Amino acid sequence: MLRIRPATPEDAALLARFRVLLFREMGRLEGDEAEFAHASENYFAWALSTEREVAWIAEEMGEAVAVLAMTLEPMPPKPGRPRLVEAFMHNVYVLPDRRMRGLAGRLTRTALDYAKAEGIRRVRLFTSDDARWMYERLGFQPHGRYLEIKL
Repeated sequence: MLRIRPATPEDAALLARFRVLLFREMGRLEGDEAEFAHASENYFAWALSTEREVAWIAEEMGEAVAVLAMTLEPMPPKPGRPRLVEAFMHNVYVLPDRRMRGLAGRLTRTALDYAKAEGIRRVRLFTSDDARWMYERLGFQPHGRYLEIKL
């Protein structure tokens, strides 16, 4: 049975491991892998303990099989919107043997529901060509180098 749960700072190593897998698969893992993993773990431990980052972990039978993180970007207030935050979705990764089962879509909908509930009106992301169709199906539109959705 699939369970999606919010990540905590204690999940930093797990999120870092999935980030390493993501960059390795994209062929963009340059330099020292252990150093990158350590830096990623430090980032997630810090960011998840602040209001700057939220993340979710999809688990099947207690095993993490997919993750998604979202950086929250405070913006200058606008008239009528004293708290303005935008979000950048990243670190979306599903283990290869669990793909094409809707996990990335479920995690993305979880993140978008969170964004709506928090009054976040715009979410952006970079994506691979292989996953672009899924985000577009969920309502993301091209916007320069990004895909974005307005909520």
